[in-house]
Amino acid sequence: MKFRFLAFFLFVSLVFYGQNQKKIDSLNHLVKQAKAKKNWDTLSEIYFAQANYFYKSEDYGLALPLLLKIDSLSQTHSIKNSTSVLAILRRAEISKLTFTKESSQVAYALGKEALKMAEEINSQESIHIVYVKLADYCQLTKRYDEAKLYVDNGLQYYLNKNHGDEDKISRLYLIESVYYLEQDNPIKGEESRYKAVLYLEGKGNDFEMAKAKYYYAHYLRYDKKEYKKALVLLEESKTLFQATGNTEGEMYHRCLRDLAICYDSIGNYTNSSTNYKDAYLLKIELNKKANRTFSRNLETQYETEKNKREIELLTTQRILAERQKTNQRNLFLGGLGLTSIAGLFFFFLFKNKLKTTKKLKQLDDFKSKLFANISHEFRTPLTLISGPIDRRLNSVDLKEDDRNEFEMIQRNSNRLLNLVNQLLDLSKLESGHLKLKVTEGHLSVLLKSMASSFQYKAIQKNLDYTVNIENIDNVWFDKDVIEKTVINLLSNAFKYTPENGNINFSALVIDNKLQLYIENESNVLTKEQVDNIFNRFYQADENIEGVGIGLSLVKELVNLSYGKITVENTFHNTIVFEVHLPIHKSQFKPEELSDDRIGIPLINQKEFTVKVDNEIEQHIDEDLPILLVVDDHEDIRTFMKLAFKNNYQVIEAIDGEIGVKKAIEFVPDIIISDVMMPKLNGFQLSETLKQDERTSHIPIILLTANTEDVDRFIGLETGADDYITKPFKTKELETRVKNLINSRLKLRERYSQELALKPTGITISNFDAQFLEKVNSVIDENLTESSFSAEDFSKLVGMSRMQLHRKLKALTGLSATEFVRSQRLKLAADLLKKSDANVSEIGYAVGFNDHSYFTKCFKEMYGCSPTEFISKL
Repeated sequence: MKFRFLAFFLFVSLVFYGQNQKKIDSLNHLVKQAKAKKNWDTLSEIYFAQANYFYKSEDYGLALPLLLKIDSLSQTHSIKNSTSVLAILRRAEISKLTFTKESSQVAYALGKEALKMAEEINSQESIHIVYVKLADYCQLTKRYDEAKLYVDNGLQYYLNKNHGDEDKISRLYLIESVYYLEQDNPIKGEESRYKAVLYLEGKGNDFEMAKAKYYYAHYLRYDKKEYKKALVLLEESKTLFQATGNTEGEMYHRCLRDLAICYDSIGNYTNSSTNYKDAYLLKIELNKKANRTFSRNLETQYETEKNKREIELLTTQRILAERQKTNQRNLFLGGLGLTSIAGLFFFFLFKNKLKTTKKLKQLDDFKSKLFANISHEFRTPLTLISGPIDRRLNSVDLKEDDRNEFEMIQRNSNRLLNLVNQLLDLSKLESGHLKLKVTEGHLSVLLKSMASSFQYKAIQKNLDYTVNIENIDNVWFDKDVIEKTVINLLSNAFKYTPENGNINFSALVIDNKLQLYIENESNVLTKEQVDNIFNRFYQADENIEGVGIGLSLVKELVNLSYGKITVENTFHNTIVFEVHLPIHKSQFKPEELSDDRIGIPLINQKEFTVKVDNEIEQHIDEDLPILLVVDDHEDIRTFMKLAFKNNYQVIEAIDGEIGVKKAIEFVPDIIISDVMMPKLNGFQLSETLKQDERTSHIPIILLTANTEDVDRFIGLETGADDYITKPFKTKELETRVKNLINSRLKLRERYSQELALKPTGITISNFDAQFLEKVNSVIDENLTESSFSAEDFSKLVGMSRMQLHRKLKALTGLSATEFVRSQRLKLAADLLKKSDANVSEIGYAVGFNDHSYFTKCFKEMYGCSPTEFISKL
């Protein structure tokens, strides 16, 4: 008991009066006493007091070893109490800090371990503390139903207790809200957040009230777009944060950010700019604080390892000294010889390096000249292409299909011209011929014009696209540099952000420098990708469309403008590009300045517009073959649709993953797929579909711009039926599609001559053979049952009715119902040849209850009645 009192006293002293070395020494002395007396319970509590202090000081590197010691004591000496439970929860909280999928899973596992121990000691307080934490971990790991159970139990306990647990109750209401929103029940989700606010009224806990009002306001802003209602709660939350002195944390930053967004949405740009600037500056401080904490923990670990190494060094120092004396002469002679050899080596290496450097410079000059020459040569034919196309598009009597094709040519001609211009710019930068042309103008107007041109892409991908641009007037900048930098960075953000993601674009002036801040939700970049992202022709994902010169050009232009560009990952799984550019006249050379004021032209929205596909459920026309086109390039899909729409029913998919889903859903007659696509490339799509018995029979044609034979072999090895390189002739593609469709028709003709399906004689795929064997087995067991229907058939085969229908239609030309009837009639014909039974008996034997219906169907298939059939034998 004495130890517990002393430990508690010293812990309180440490928290309220700072890290006093004498008190730490006293606490360490208590540890030694507890160890000497083998008082393990007391030792565990002292360790927890130390760990808790370091945890609240964010010294997690010091806290974690102490918490692990408690766990070791618990296992070695069978100590199970509330301290042991809290120690496990502290470890879970430290694991959760990075908010990654793996760390959240670790936190969940530790939470379950803590709950088991709390239930073993039957401590209701400990059990319900664990419920609160586990509800949080379940939410992070998407175990929403389990989280709801912990929320219900926790709320019942703490609401009945009604004593100083506002933080736990508020947190539980928030998790309950997340659960209802995930269940697509926004009414109850909003009600839970409102309950948290109501509960905290009059409780005197202003900090918890500030958080509760923020969470409620964020829901109103983000999910319901009720900006004015959200503003009221956000201002109240901001006031409470300020009143409680909590203006340096992440929650306050989020409050400022949401205030900026709400003010911007209602047109109050002054308040929006003020709040966004405060949020931005606070975010910088938070990042610095996080980096300092991380560095401090690393330094602690480093010092620990350093001390350990020093002890090991002292132990071996005497032995090393004796050996050094013995070997000193030999080492000197050996070193002299090695130095001579190294000198000769480096001499020849230096000479070789001079030759290599000279050769590389010649090659680099040749490459730059080649880029320039090729780019200039491309511009002439591009001009000759775009000129007639423009004239044709201006014709009023142009047909709609022709107009669509000409617009497709124009878009891709402009795209190629843009690529040529980028190569020219890089060539000029390398040769030193690209100069700045800095003029005075209204920069914010230009930035807003460029930002607004991406609204269409945001609508297409359902992105939360926020733009915050300060009024930046009468500043000096190179319009061409600004345009190419912003357009390239925003295009990159929209390319890599998944659907329903977030993109933030902000521009503000700090210390006479323009700061552009483009943040988008995406996969976290590896160190290799961060190091190489601005290198020419480098692509982080080779399956994404592009050639990898946009970011390289941006880097070169920013450097030319005396600016700086950086990229980094954030703690929220987003990627941030930050650009700093000078905008004051004195920051440029006199020869770079121009007196012409910049006129901001209206950006051609059409250049950046991407059509939004309002895809609806497609009707399957049995009279036309179904063609599935899988390509992430919209113009390729449009081109295919125009080429095949008269003879095929065309279905589109924008990537390999969606292509697989649509192939399984619609079971098309043929698939044309690109190779390089996001999520699943063409090789993976082909391999997946060919190994699924529902789709293994579908012919697949792969399209690629790569002419290497290796890629062709890979495509054919994955099961693709044909492989065509771009550019291709439309007639060639149409012919290959037609030939593959005709090959399937021959299989149907061959089947019509068989009494039963014979996989070895008909199919070319092992998966098709397995399917037909399964069909034969089901038919053999159920054919004579009169109640055996197409619905029963599909269930026994393990497919949906539509999938079985499409599969059988492709292989045999018959629907499931027609197939069953055909098999019954073939069996009847065989029995009529071999059996002495009469016609009625045979009809009943093969599953026909109605004699007249049996006779009618038999006559339709064989051209005569069963009786006439027997007479011809």
